[in-house]
Amino acid sequence: MTIELAHITDPHLPLVATRPRELLGKRILGWLSWTLRRRRMHRPEVLAAVLDDIRKKAPRAHLVITGDLVNISTHGEFAAARAWLEGLESFSGTTLVPGNHDYYVAAAGRIAGDTLAPWMANADIRDATAFPFVRQVGDVALIGLNSAYAAPWREASGRLGERQLQRLERILRDCGQRGLCRVVLVHHPPLPALNANPRKALKDAPALAQVLAEAGAELVLFGHTHRWTRHEMPIADPAGRDTRLMHVLSAPSASMAAGHKAPPAGWQHIRISRTRETWRIDVARYEVGLKEGLGKREAFTLLCSP
Repeated sequence: MTIELAHITDPHLPLVATRPRELLGKRILGWLSWTLRRRRMHRPEVLAAVLDDIRKKAPRAHLVITGDLVNISTHGEFAAARAWLEGLESFSGTTLVPGNHDYYVAAAGRIAGDTLAPWMANADIRDATAFPFVRQVGDVALIGLNSAYAAPWREASGRLGERQLQRLERILRDCGQRGLCRVVLVHHPPLPALNANPRKALKDAPALAQVLAEAGAELVLFGHTHRWTRHEMPIADPAGRDTRLMHVLSAPSASMAAGHKAPPAGWQHIRISRTRETWRIDVARYEVGLKEGLGKREAFTLLCSP
């Protein structure tokens, strides 16, 4: 059986009307950034075009979102985000993990908890023990991490923490023993080599990379950078046969208009199937053009040993 995933990230839904008292503290920086610059980059009509393209090309896919639904984590934004998520019912399912903008300030954990939980296998962003969560789709285990925390002013960094990493190791080993294809979802770049800017990096990326290398995973999907990424990392082979590879993929913001410094919006169509000896992962990438709408950027096949 083939499992289809449609991966988008960083949709950055439009900032809604904000109460003045909500702008006290760090939120004022995000509000200014949106008002002066980012509202012209992240366009709702672009995001709508991406979703329409997914519905046409992959109507049976399970939608995966790797964070940053909102911008400064206000009550109004999360209410709008919930309505938007409820409108995605045409897909076979939707799974998301939070991003740094979904936990922009410490109070965001309380606000987001009830909003996002149904799409995170009922994991509560306020509860550090709720992650990683696991959602099984056929022979695929979607393993969701929470790298979001209330970072200091002028930072967009992430962290997982020792407890989450310990649980991740156990989950990866268990899912591997059960013969599942392990797809890890995280917002921040998961490997040190992918973290060019310390201010925006995953602080414990080296520890995460070690867990992934030792416990194993087939695929990692992430966001945050607003860039296309395709990376491979060797992982341990329990049978000691040969070197096995884990594949790491990201995509641009799903609402990014064409004509800006960052790549225009796109999405990844991922089809996972298994033969006797190999997981086959077929990936097609689509992006928004200046005039022609969404077109295929590239397609490739990844092979993983179960």
